[in-house]
Amino acid sequence: MEIYGMYYFAFNKSLEPMLFADPNTGRIFDVNQAFLDLLGYSKDEFIVKTVFELGLLPEEDSRFLSIKTKNGSLKSGMASANKLLHNEKTMCLMVFQEQIANGHFTLEEMLTQIISLISKISEFRDPYTSGHQKRTQQLACAIASEMKLSGEGINNLSMAAAIHDIGKIYISTDILNKPGVLTQLEYQMLQTHVEVGNEIIKDFKLPWKIPKIISQHHERLDGSGYPKGLTASQIFLESKILAVADVVEAMNSHRPYRPALGIEAALDEICNFKGEKYDSEVVEHCVRLFKEKDFNFSFSS
Repeated sequence: MEIYGMYYFAFNKSLEPMLFADPNTGRIFDVNQAFLDLLGYSKDEFIVKTVFELGLLPEEDSRFLSIKTKNGSLKSGMASANKLLHNEKTMCLMVFQEQIANGHFTLEEMLTQIISLISKISEFRDPYTSGHQKRTQQLACAIASEMKLSGEGINNLSMAAAIHDIGKIYISTDILNKPGVLTQLEYQMLQTHVEVGNEIIKDFKLPWKIPKIISQHHERLDGSGYPKGLTASQIFLESKILAVADVVEAMNSHRPYRPALGIEAALDEICNFKGEKYDSEVVEHCVRLFKEKDFNFSFSS
């Protein structure tokens, strides 16, 4: 699947310094304004250079390095690269995060930057999807915290929830924004967003469990979900949590084909199918958050 085009519109608007380059020759194909501002070059001056001249190494890795600016000073930070396919040719998307003061970068900080970039791709195309992902992330993490998941488990879930619908950028807006009921064919096309999302994120070096959590968030305990029809023991706990948070947020929010149904209707839905489609413990903790702990979504629709 060609995914270069998916990143390009986010690339130009991002506040993170980024460039596209040939991983073999180092030739720079394009650079965003954030990178130009960081180093003090005009685009014409920058584009004739190679990443090797700048001190960047277009390898699929993250490393600490220093880049020389136009006036000769050094900018230090972490550079990361991910290989993408464009017109059957491999390209490198390079991202540079400047080091602030004497701070040090951690793997978690780099992962957060990657997740933020992927999330912005959704936001630029469909602001609604971005809001849905943020609210779902908030609820999923609250449930996980109540269930005493490990810090690693909550972090993985948080990152997965933040981009769980990224595959929808490949779904026609005519389907996403259709005011009426979807036809069977349209619904089948909508379901492909899970597998498309997995195709997108597999090109980023994320912890192995994050793509798995995302790929299972529409699976159901009784095997009625998609894309693989997995059953209870085959589904990660994090995916079971994400599934409940996803349903509750979706039912509580406006859709093109219906007004928001409200929290009560959403909680009735997960309670009616507790133990059948949705994990019983996850449902109980979710309901308790709303009924006893006054949980509220902090992100507006």
